[in-house]
Amino acid sequence: MSLTTNTLKGKRFRLLVGLGFAALLCGASPAMAQISLGTAENFGVLGGSTVTNTGPSLITGHLGVSPGTAVTGFPPGIVVAPSTIHSADAVAAQAQIDLTTAYNAIAGTPTLVDLTGQNLGGLTLTPGVYGFDSSAQLTGTLTLDSQGNPNAVFIFKIGSTLTTASNSSVVFINTGGNSSISCNVFWQVGSSATLGTATGFAGNILALTSITLNTGANVSGRVLARNGAVTLDTNNVTVCPPAPIICPIITLSPTTLPDGVTGTPYSATVTATGGAAPYTYAVSSGALPPVLLLDSGTGAITGTPTTAGTFIFTITATDANGCSGSQLYSIVIAATPPCPPITLSPLALPAGVVGTPYNQTVTATGGVAPYTFASAPVPPVPGLTLSSAGVLSGSPTTVGIFNFTITVMDSNQCPGSQVYSISITGCPVITVRPPTLPAGVVGTGYNQTVTATGGAAPYTFAVSSGALPTGLSLNTGTGVIAGPLNAAGTFSFIITATDTNGCTGLLGYTMTIAAAPAGTVIPTLSEWGMIIFMMLVVFVSVYYLRRQKARA
Repeated sequence: MSLTTNTLKGKRFRLLVGLGFAALLCGASPAMAQISLGTAENFGVLGGSTVTNTGPSLITGHLGVSPGTAVTGFPPGIVVAPSTIHSADAVAAQAQIDLTTAYNAIAGTPTLVDLTGQNLGGLTLTPGVYGFDSSAQLTGTLTLDSQGNPNAVFIFKIGSTLTTASNSSVVFINTGGNSSISCNVFWQVGSSATLGTATGFAGNILALTSITLNTGANVSGRVLARNGAVTLDTNNVTVCPPAPIICPIITLSPTTLPDGVTGTPYSATVTATGGAAPYTYAVSSGALPPVLLLDSGTGAITGTPTTAGTFIFTITATDANGCSGSQLYSIVIAATPPCPPITLSPLALPAGVVGTPYNQTVTATGGVAPYTFASAPVPPVPGLTLSSAGVLSGSPTTVGIFNFTITVMDSNQCPGSQVYSISITGCPVITVRPPTLPAGVVGTGYNQTVTATGGAAPYTFAVSSGALPTGLSLNTGTGVIAGPLNAAGTFSFIITATDTNGCTGLLGYTMTIAAAPAGTVIPTLSEWGMIIFMMLVVFVSVYYLRRQKARA
């Protein structure tokens, strides 16, 4: 072991170094203990109470805090994937346990060279265990000489604080080809560690309390605080070597994709499981059928293939941590068979009437069922709709002649069409029945019913011309003609029926009412009243006489 400095501070210092070196040569000092960080080696930053960041710090390796819970400043700080933030979880708790074990192991390692009171700046140190009874200061550059040994270990035991001045640095020489030699440097700090602005530091800082990295200070190693806070400000902390990436098995499903047909829309979705969402999808070898596209975010394969053939390709899914899984696929795209002629029937559709329910079915033949029907324009006729099954139904609302086309598509997407024309008239023919009404006789009662058909019920009835025989009346809602026949004669009149849409039908009637037979006296209305009055007088008189007789 050797130690040099640009400015040696007295003979006492040189004697101390010389004695330490002689002790090593004679084998008097104990061998350095093997230092293991356990699970803490996966952390670039580990705090005991909090981790606070300002600015775009970049952490390679996990960032954690335990038993505290607060992690702030991420973002703008970034923890490089696949490493993550662990806040008071089981992973961070175990890392703190392993940190304490490593801290105590270093504390128990015998000091070989005492550097108490010396500034580390300007020194060149070889592998060994160096001690400071109190604080340690680095101003300038500390050079660590591995003497060609790639496994060289440097341990610094500091009784109190570790402080570096701005722009200070730790550098290595003769590393034996080990680019990660900073992993073998351990700074056991009995209190807090503070790295000055723009310090370039190397090694694993294991501090009992807090660690502060001022603006632009970078660490090749780890920043591990047992009980206190870690404070960052635009720093890079790089674990050496980078924490290993252990990727899970990522599986893509389904394992096979459906085949397709040219001209027919294609849709299938590949999904990944086993890794950390979200996933990105890509064709890593081969090619999809022409025109088909893979959505990198959802894994959906869509499009309408245009080229027949067999297409072999590999889809790779990459998870949020950069881990990936792949699946080989093969899709056969068949050529679309020639379409047969598809015929629609009937060739013509019947006329309709405004307000009258209409229902006709169009069928298709020649293709492969099931068929899907549509019309152009939509609706084909005001008030009518065409279902996908080919049923044209509804109640027309507008008079006119309407031209439209009904198209059909079979299960193979083969088309057919037929042009139609429908005439919609204003009103249907409304027929009034019966064609004649029976004759009657004076003095008898009369009851006959007139009905209507052909329009939209309900109907209303009215005498639109002439007059009914004397004594008869027409019920406008039911069409019933009823009443006593009071006068003989021939009576002509017209009855009109109106449907719910205002459409009308009418029929003229002639009724003959014969006189009563000879000898038949038909009381008039006034005579009937007199008869009833006399009957009441007789009834009252009889009642009165009986009452008088009963009293006598």
